[in-house]
Amino acid sequence: MSTGDQQSRIPAYPGVERFVDAFDKLVVQPRRSRSRVPVVLLSEPGDGQAGRRIVAGLRTRLRGREGRLAPHACVPAAPADPAEPPLDLFEQIAFQLDASMPPGTGRLRLPSYRLLRAVVCAPAAGGLMERRPGELLDHCYAQHREVSGLARGLWWLGGRDQANGGTLLELLWNFIAGPLFQRLPRALYGRRANRRMLGRGRSGGRRWYAEWVRQQQGTPPSEFFRSALDLVGGGPEGDPEQLDRILVHALLADLEAAGRKRAFDPWRRRRVSRFVLLVEEAGPAESRIQRFLRELRSAMEDLRCTSVVAVAAGVRTLASRIPDIEVPGLSAAGADLANIAQRGTPPGRPSGMVVPVEEGPEDDQAATYWLGRWPTLAPPTHRWGPGVEVAGALGAGVLALVVAAGLLVGVPFTTVGPDPCLGSTFLGTDGQCVGVAEGAASFGTGDSERAVRDVLQRIEQQNEQVEQELSGRDADDPRPRSRTVVYFGPLSGGKDAEDPVRGGTLAELRGLALAQAYVNAQALRTGERVPLRVLAANAGDRFKDAPAVARRIVDLAEKDRSIVGVVGFGQSRRRTYEAMGILGEAGLPMVGTSGTADELLRQGEHYYQTAPTDARAGQVMASFAEHAAMVDGRTAVRVRLIADPSDAYSASLATAFRSAYGDGRTDMLLYTPTDAPEPSPVPGGPVGPSVQAMEDLAREVCRAVAAEPRTAVVWAGRGSHLQLFLGELARDSRDCPKVAVLGGDDVTNALTEEHRPWEVFAGLTLYYVSHGRAPALSGASGEAAAFLSAYDRTYADDHGARTGGMRQDAHVALAWDAMRYLAEGVDQAWRGTGGNDERLDRGLLQAVLYQGLGGGGFDGATGRIEAHGAAGGGRLTEKKLTAVEQGGAKGSRTVLLCGTVARGDVRDVWGPEKHPCP
Repeated sequence: MSTGDQQSRIPAYPGVERFVDAFDKLVVQPRRSRSRVPVVLLSEPGDGQAGRRIVAGLRTRLRGREGRLAPHACVPAAPADPAEPPLDLFEQIAFQLDASMPPGTGRLRLPSYRLLRAVVCAPAAGGLMERRPGELLDHCYAQHREVSGLARGLWWLGGRDQANGGTLLELLWNFIAGPLFQRLPRALYGRRANRRMLGRGRSGGRRWYAEWVRQQQGTPPSEFFRSALDLVGGGPEGDPEQLDRILVHALLADLEAAGRKRAFDPWRRRRVSRFVLLVEEAGPAESRIQRFLRELRSAMEDLRCTSVVAVAAGVRTLASRIPDIEVPGLSAAGADLANIAQRGTPPGRPSGMVVPVEEGPEDDQAATYWLGRWPTLAPPTHRWGPGVEVAGALGAGVLALVVAAGLLVGVPFTTVGPDPCLGSTFLGTDGQCVGVAEGAASFGTGDSERAVRDVLQRIEQQNEQVEQELSGRDADDPRPRSRTVVYFGPLSGGKDAEDPVRGGTLAELRGLALAQAYVNAQALRTGERVPLRVLAANAGDRFKDAPAVARRIVDLAEKDRSIVGVVGFGQSRRRTYEAMGILGEAGLPMVGTSGTADELLRQGEHYYQTAPTDARAGQVMASFAEHAAMVDGRTAVRVRLIADPSDAYSASLATAFRSAYGDGRTDMLLYTPTDAPEPSPVPGGPVGPSVQAMEDLAREVCRAVAAEPRTAVVWAGRGSHLQLFLGELARDSRDCPKVAVLGGDDVTNALTEEHRPWEVFAGLTLYYVSHGRAPALSGASGEAAAFLSAYDRTYADDHGARTGGMRQDAHVALAWDAMRYLAEGVDQAWRGTGGNDERLDRGLLQAVLYQGLGGGGFDGATGRIEAHGAAGGGRLTEKKLTAVEQGGAKGSRTVLLCGTVARGDVRDVWGPEKHPCP
């Protein structure tokens, strides 16, 4: 260490360097990546002192030569004094935390703790019940004046007696001084206390105290000082555990608030370290300190507190009231804490970590070397002090006023600001707004995104209709309140991006909006279903910003319990997998809106799929290529399989087709676009010769068709690149005037181009997979008929070149089914609560989906959905309806249909020859 004697140094026990390194990282971890940290309990046998020496060394690390490095408090190992007031422990901690604030970080104010301390210390109220809240307010305001110079000064001004001469001025002063400087500040103090402890209303935005009272009494309080009468004297019958519980919650709530940045507070901005609580001796299970530690752990979990790190030594015995994480030693504890610093604490993890330590050799070479290199904590520093920053801000403000005045005189203002991102959105990889928003205000304004914005505005209007309907209901209305679903997909893109219409997003959003209207119409009419709101989460062009946006969704879900699930994930990409991992760790159920790679179902047990997997699509394509007369009226004898090895969807579909069709008749060609978001090959993906340019790809295909006219092309790539391929074929079609192409379900996105594929290349015969096109099912499925009716009512007048034929696109119907699937799960979860709306959250929805929907599923717009859940064997429909369509200028027609159309209607064969379905 740089300071202190030998006893204040951290002993070089084996593994202590990993523990201290993780401790340092957690203390200085940036705010945006923090999560709850379990309380570290250093357990020691007998009368060992190893833990106390580690705690003493940690305390020394937090001290600097010229000022404290991180705010901290250390509870000394003093023998318990029966006569010691119960609040002395809290006063010690509050005093030490304030005294150890690093330079330039301001004073530590603990308003909630000071308020509740004044409440529990108040004398027992007597007299009429109606007057007791006012008397308690008077007592708390008197305590507040002792720590607030402004309140004390105003009180003094209001109490001065200047009526010694009887002049008019003196009489006027006596008339206004008391109300203005005493009663008005006291009333404002009471109002602020009410807002601070209860929040903004009974129905939403409750603070921790209001939630705590609701858990104790069953209903939330309406007035703080009336509800706080139960705490006067330490609570009912002076229960010490309840006293500790309420004060620990208040202290942690204040520390959490003190650790947040404020836009115009340079002192707050310099609070870059967590608050550290150190305990030298925890003692036995029923000791005063152990009781405090139990309440501290529970409060950190209840409040999701991320601003405190606590380490307690001398844990002689552990109470069995709270589960713990047990690790074998300091090295393992360091590894676990480092993992928490990097990835966060999963929900539901225990709030304490037991680390056994004992006296031993202090000459571990790795520990000695590390402690020598890093003898003290090294928090980040600011170049300028807060005073300089305030002066700079004032100067910048004056300059801005001057510039604004100049603009006002000479240049008209524009309506577009420098940063159009609002709310929970931020600038993404392509310079477009990504994140979560309600409506379309924060997303792109390009021509290709106008149709997307129209749908987002429709969703926003439907959200407002739900809110208006529910706002008129009484608080005791038995009907359920609304829940929120987040759509996760690419809503905009920058230069050279894949526009949302061509990428399938518009089709999914239309289906989602139609399903929301359908679900809410039933819910608001009957009161027996749960109405749904929808938020839009823009994951960026081809999901480039998906992980960051997923974290934003998780943050919102932590604050808003009405968010119960996520739909979308229309593109299987590696960043999509990362985002699903983040959402799954937070316990958010996810439902896919498109046919995707099988890998998505391996991203945890919170993802459910309504579309067939790529494995099934590949088998269907192989059966069609084997038996269909798709090449100039004859079956194909060879196949040119084109895939993108960097795209998870393309790699999965190509691998499935090749495995089902056979290697002997399949020639692989690999092509990765130059603008691929993830250009490296997918692990375990297809192998074969590759080409560098689309021109080379078209040339290789033409050579194969010229050598063998009965060669079919199987396109496993994205539909957005098919048009480019056909364009190159059209320029070099002398050797291949006709080509038959069989594509995956993503090829349907190419049908939204202004020029259809057969218009780009006149010799094209196009077949493509469709995951249950609703027009083919309307006669056999009532759900498909309802979907088409809703679509025609909304988009009958849409005759756009790119969107007029979207009624035929299965992506719209798949999104309808995904929303209906999630809505059905929410309804069953609500019914399972017995009408207790408070119990309906994402955890209960996950339990319902995991066990499987009642009734075994439902007939969807894209065929029968067997929703038996993960507990029943899977999270998808095994024999989901799959079709192959033949596209052309006269419209599409179904040439293969396999799977379950509706209950009791299963298609086992296809074609005139009755070929068996895969």
